[in-house]
Amino acid sequence: MATRREASGLRVVALCLPELPLQRARRLRIDGGEGPLAVVSDGKIVHCDAAAAADGVRPGATVSAALAACGRLRTVALDPAAERAALRAVAEAVLLLAPAVEPVTPDVVLLDASSAHLLAGAVQGARAEATAAGGTAPSAPVITGTMAARDRALVAGERVLAQRAIAAAAEMGYVAQAAIATGRAAAGALARHGAFPAHDGVTARIVQVPRQETGRALAALPLEALGLAPAVAARLRGLGVADAGALARLPAGTLAHRFGPDGVAAARLARGEDDTPLSPYAPETLPVEALELDAPAESAEPLLFAVKRLADRVAARLAGRGLGATRLKIVLKLDPRGEERVIVPLAQPTAAAARWLVPAKEHVFALRLPGAVTSVQLAAIEVAPLAAEQLAIDDRPEALAALENVLARLTGRLGDGALFAAEPVERYRPEAAYRPVPFEPSASRPGAARPRSLLRDGDAAPARDEGAPPRPTRLVQPPAPILAEGEGGRVTALRVEGRARAVIAMEGPERLRGEWWAPAPFDRDYYRVRLDGLGDCWVYRDAADGRLYLHGYFD
Repeated sequence: MATRREASGLRVVALCLPELPLQRARRLRIDGGEGPLAVVSDGKIVHCDAAAAADGVRPGATVSAALAACGRLRTVALDPAAERAALRAVAEAVLLLAPAVEPVTPDVVLLDASSAHLLAGAVQGARAEATAAGGTAPSAPVITGTMAARDRALVAGERVLAQRAIAAAAEMGYVAQAAIATGRAAAGALARHGAFPAHDGVTARIVQVPRQETGRALAALPLEALGLAPAVAARLRGLGVADAGALARLPAGTLAHRFGPDGVAAARLARGEDDTPLSPYAPETLPVEALELDAPAESAEPLLFAVKRLADRVAARLAGRGLGATRLKIVLKLDPRGEERVIVPLAQPTAAAARWLVPAKEHVFALRLPGAVTSVQLAAIEVAPLAAEQLAIDDRPEALAALENVLARLTGRLGDGALFAAEPVERYRPEAAYRPVPFEPSASRPGAARPRSLLRDGDAAPARDEGAPPRPTRLVQPPAPILAEGEGGRVTALRVEGRARAVIAMEGPERLRGEWWAPAPFDRDYYRVRLDGLGDCWVYRDAADGRLYLHGYFD
């Protein structure tokens, strides 16, 4: 008789994407691919949806027989590479949820739930918020009174982890279900083949198996759930072994003799004995998502609708990796051939899709396309780590978001590189006393961490003398020559761009000279002059030629 070994393996949440080929095919169409749908391989149906099944289409049937049964059936080819990529994309979206995540083909993503007890607070918080709002509190798992506090927290946290994984898959456009069990193989088998309970006609999306009951939960699963080769499964059935429970009761020596290591491993799995760790997944490329349009689009609105949906998916994948996009690429496939590429720079790294849409809209509306668009692709081509920020009491995130939108729109209209922040540098010549750095609004908030892009080794902004005259907020580059008008030795007006402006007030001079070692040293007397209609201006007389120049405005 087989000796039952208590399960002591890793607690795992297995996120399963049922009928992934069908889901992926529908997700590629902006309308979801309405109507009966089937996936074919080698001329036969391998997957079909409920509408196709209702018309008599069955897996295993030939394509001609399926079309005879359902004339409006839409078929797509099975693409294992695309489905592996889709599974990795979902794994990418849940990376931050668990210490380790592993995609397992064809349709499961495993999450290490060993630290899920840390999420137990989320359950209590959500229940408290729901109670305060008069709503319905989230359901809590069944917990025995003898369970230790850490185990109770782990049970609650596991469900939170599973719920968040299902929500992340939904953001990516997939319907998912999850099984929580001990051992990676057991959790995957239960997610694919387990029975999900139903309440009031609604099937639950999560099944949770206590640590010591994994073998019992697996007992009712078919032999295929254990990953056995079809030939081995057929031989076992021929011996009267119908399910995992019957296999678990067989002596290990007999299995080894008749079925080799695979048979022994399957029996161990059937008993819930699985200590293998997860193989952590690390994405090697940046996310790319694509959509096919219902019909060739000639206006911007359907393109923006597609971009919004793609932005949600790309943002979910970046958020899962703790990254924010700083530059996006939109590729529009044209009818009948050709493509248009648009680069969208962003004001600062963000994984909030809503903040991508305003600059994307600016660029899409500015396009003059030679043909209609048949499909849209969105890629994050430049990213940066997202820094965690703690908001202060008087912070207004909505104002910061609005400012980012304005900056993104200005960048879109003026061109990449036209918008920057001026950081002071120690130079004597006024127009060279700054350098352009990326404009990052969040860096200006009190207490906010200084952006990495503004930090340089051995670099410190020069401290400005508090008693020094103020500098203008806008520089005229290059300085514009102006003419003075006056009477009795007194300047009464300055002619700027051909128009005389009366001088209302004048302060100065402030002498600035330097760079005597350079080919073009400077020697200037600066004045702050208030001109009628222009306000306070920064004007200097150049000692080299004796002429006056307008060099800036005090806003």
